[in-house]
Amino acid sequence: MIGFLLSAVTLNSAFADTLSGTLTIVGSDTLSTLVLRWTEAFRARHPEVLIQLQTPGSASAPIALLEGAADIGAMSRPMDDAEQRAFAQRYGYAPTRIAVAHDAIVVFVHPDNPLTRITRRQLDAIYSDTLRCGGSKPITLWSDLGIDVAGKTQRILANGRNSASGTNEFFREEALCGGEYRADVVVWPGHGATVAAVAGNQEAIGYAGIGYIDGLVKPLAFAPDDDAPAVAPVMENVMNGGYALARPLYLYVNQRPDRRPAPLPATFLAYVLSDDAQALVTQEGFLPLAYDERAKQIELIHATMPAP
Repeated sequence: MIGFLLSAVTLNSAFADTLSGTLTIVGSDTLSTLVLRWTEAFRARHPEVLIQLQTPGSASAPIALLEGAADIGAMSRPMDDAEQRAFAQRYGYAPTRIAVAHDAIVVFVHPDNPLTRITRRQLDAIYSDTLRCGGSKPITLWSDLGIDVAGKTQRILANGRNSASGTNEFFREEALCGGEYRADVVVWPGHGATVAAVAGNQEAIGYAGIGYIDGLVKPLAFAPDDDAPAVAPVMENVMNGGYALARPLYLYVNQRPDRRPAPLPATFLAYVLSDDAQALVTQEGFLPLAYDERAKQIELIHATMPAP
């Protein structure tokens, strides 16, 4: 722990007297409120720095880094193989990936819906028709789950994120077993819009990051297998590994391995891994990194720095 703190302080102090200019961060909607909190706190320490934040979705981050339009790419998923190949072909080395927090994807329904748990097989049958998780047919009615939504048509209105979102891809891989979404799934550009859509419709179901769940919707316990116990989406279960739909969140930078890091992105990353910044992670409803995880991320930043 002491070694980690000294490494972070050393990295910060190396650039403390040179911080100025503009830092551009592009990417994840999931990370948007957390990164905004970080940028506000960072600018309070370094008022000469201007920070531009754009959050259309994780898919925008690799493109922005590739084209030099961003200093930092925020992603709620890892870059895929094609994105990494494109970057390596352009620059001759891989992008540097820094884990900054943990998240969980929560499936939820309207508060008046009697459903309390759901399995991976059921989710796959609701959201896809490829049925890679073992379902025998698509599920389109609440009665297929033994649920009576009083006074309604009983049709399930599935809501999700658009294709620019890392959450969309994570859910496709983890909840649909890599299958494809049905064409009738209603997609939204942000977590808040997905939550609002389900809060306003008793027949709806949706998914979003745990930090966006409020009292307007009812979270469901999730069982990865039909015979497994359903686990509630609460921070304790994310921390102990019991909740299956959990994931790291990342910041990516374009850092040449034969040069010192650019002062602004490196100092911002060191701040993000500090005690103060990780406390904001908890305030925004996410899970902070453990000390050993933070030390490893600092080592990744130092690993790109050539010996003096």
